[in-house]
Amino acid sequence: METFKQSARRLATFAMAALVLSAGASAAETWRFATKMPPDSPEGKVFQFFADRARELSDGDMDVQVYPSEQLGKEAAVLEQLELGTINIYAEDAFFLQKWVPDIKWIAPPFLFQSREEWVAYTNSDLARSWFQQAEEIAGVRPLGEPMAVVRGPYRVLISKAPVKGYEDIRDITLRMYPDELAISVWKHLGAELAMLAWTETYQGLQSGLANAVTSPAALVESMGFYEQAPYITRTNEFWQGLPFMMNAAAFDALPEKDQKALLRAHEEAGAYSAELMEENASKMRAELEARGVTFTDMPLDPLFAEMETWYAEHDAAGALPAGMLAAAEAAKAAK
Repeated sequence: METFKQSARRLATFAMAALVLSAGASAAETWRFATKMPPDSPEGKVFQFFADRARELSDGDMDVQVYPSEQLGKEAAVLEQLELGTINIYAEDAFFLQKWVPDIKWIAPPFLFQSREEWVAYTNSDLARSWFQQAEEIAGVRPLGEPMAVVRGPYRVLISKAPVKGYEDIRDITLRMYPDELAISVWKHLGAELAMLAWTETYQGLQSGLANAVTSPAALVESMGFYEQAPYITRTNEFWQGLPFMMNAAAFDALPEKDQKALLRAHEEAGAYSAELMEENASKMRAELEARGVTFTDMPLDPLFAEMETWYAEHDAAGALPAGMLAAAEAAKAAK
């Protein structure tokens, strides 16, 4: 029996197709693009770049309107609208797809890939692609182009009050943590004490001593000001992050081929722009913070990743990992 959501999605598909057929040649197709990020953030600039290029490449046919800073609602509301087609694109970490595909929480496994190239190869494995396929089958949403082309991060760091020169030093920190079972399990395995704090409470937590360390994308280190309370920064490559442009599949399929190609090319160019912009911002951030007395430490990563092999082996033996995940990871590493 067809569910209410499936019926609504089917009717929305018919409506979108009818609008495309009835629209005049001179009328632009308006797409609503939802994001959590402010427009002046690095990611906000990438999203607007995409919107501008989509209009240019489609000769004005595609009018992608970016709604920053959760203007269209919090994540739960946005996902409902994305499924129904009243929002056309939502760009955020793929973790939000757990609403429909629980296994996709393993799309960015912590301390499994030392390089971004290995991780991207893993996200293109048959296993990872099957998760995106499930999202389309269940909710009618799929990624535009290469899912991880748009870069977030560009890498992960540990910000701490004392230097972390080796993974053994993790046993001496009290780490700000968030309510995620996977992250909690990993950092407990590495020996950290954990302090549950909201992201917006983290600065005060560092200041008061509730925590003496926090993990973060490199791009957010300066804007959040954590370095003022914890002046040591260590690159960890904890996990890699991308921003899939998850779109309403029916809306895309209803477009003329010319406009589909315009969106795909705009997305590809936005990915290249994001990689350049994020790396530039990370380099600039390091130079500026070092000038303010912040110390960047280089922790050997091989021992850390070797230690995590035990964690993965134990979880795989217990059936806690998706079937074939470690095999997909090893194949990705071998390919790179």
